Amino acid sequence: MSQKSDYFFVTIKQVYPNFAKPSEMDVEIWEEVLEPYSVETIRRGIKSYRKNVDTGFAPTPAKFREYLYAPAEPKRNQKPELPLCPEKYLMEADIKAGRCRHFFPTYARAVAYVIDVKVREVAKPEDYLMMSRMARYRFAVDNGLFADFERVLDQVYKVEG
Repeated sequence: MSQKSDYFFVTIKQVYPNFAKPSEMDVEIWEEVLEPYSVETIRRGIKSYRKNVDTGFAPTPAKFREYLYAPAEPKRNQKPELPLCPEKYLMEADIKAGRCRHFFPTYARAVAYVIDVKVREVAKPEDYLMMSRMARYRFAVDNGLFADFERVLDQVYKVEG
């Protein structure tokens, strides 16, 4: 028996005193079920089963699997999510900073310019053609193409004229 199955059987016996030691085949099944989980996760599963199932009988491997869940691992090296509407986000940031001099349509055209024109200048042509708008937006952010956004706003405003 493994350490995890030993822990499980000892704990289950404490919680359900009428629990009989399983057969050799059942022990193998339990070991397979418990293998991917830590002892702490198994303990939480036993507590959760005890709280939610009112039969007075120890769980079967198939039933107990529903109560085993590992806490979500924190995602590492994941890029932060981008605002869904960059135009709105940039305009609100400018309003808060007290430097908003343009209306929303100008922001929309400036963002479109960065995403469509500036990204096309920097990205490989075959990559650009395969990118969705969101992928172009991510590319623009990752490559600092919004760094001179105030200049782009002024340029777009002058062209609108």
